[in-house]
Amino acid sequence: MQGQTESCPCEPAVKGAYEYRFFENKLIPLRHPVGENIGNIFLAAHEGHGSLIPDFCRAYIASTGKETMAVHIAKGGTTIAEWLPEHVSERYFMAVRKAKNARRKAGEIGKMYFVWLQGESDAIEGTSQIDYENRMLKFRENLVKDLKIDGFFIIRMGKFVQDSRDIEILRAQENLCDGEKFVMLTRISGVLTQCPKYMNPYAAGHYNNAGMKLLGTAAGENLARIRLGRKIVLEEEQPVGSGAQMYDNMELVPPYECVIF
Repeated sequence: MQGQTESCPCEPAVKGAYEYRFFENKLIPLRHPVGENIGNIFLAAHEGHGSLIPDFCRAYIASTGKETMAVHIAKGGTTIAEWLPEHVSERYFMAVRKAKNARRKAGEIGKMYFVWLQGESDAIEGTSQIDYENRMLKFRENLVKDLKIDGFFIIRMGKFVQDSRDIEILRAQENLCDGEKFVMLTRISGVLTQCPKYMNPYAAGHYNNAGMKLLGTAAGENLARIRLGRKIVLEEEQPVGSGAQMYDNMELVPPYECVIF
């Protein structure tokens, strides 16, 4: 979610969207690059390059017509355990503090949503499905208590380490979203991580700006559908090949396709 693309997109600010900045305690027009460095707790988009947040908000606003405030609290290379209240980094408490400050600055708001794209570092570390699920449940429980969020939404990660460790996290995220506490916004990352044209050639496993645009747009459109009380359009998955295990070898079927030219 921090963003680590190949360059900073030369795009205008997103009309009707603002980003909250903690140190200045102000709202600024939302544009690339997003985020701010707060010690080693949160980091702005890597090297001042792109992220999915402007395209996410652009898609959300296009469907809902609602002005939107983005609060960037991301840091790449972190496991879910590092976001829990007991972790020594105090990342959780800073996340709550920044979000509360943003809410006060904005005044009256309609909904407060939490959108999560993470899991690659847990795959690297070999976190089990059950451990990831339990930590996510604890994370959400605290956010609901401390921030009164109106929903916890997951952008599912793609295959990062390209072995069975990914599958543990993918299964965990799918299982969490089968219940009522989490909602999945998109699985398109599963295609993007298999398509070199959507990946950053200078940072293995990370999306480029084209990939971020697709990822942000897909997720933002589905959150807009939820806000409007409509059914989301989530990519379907099916196993590939004889005897394939779900999430072990898979492809997406329409509406999203990947064509390499």
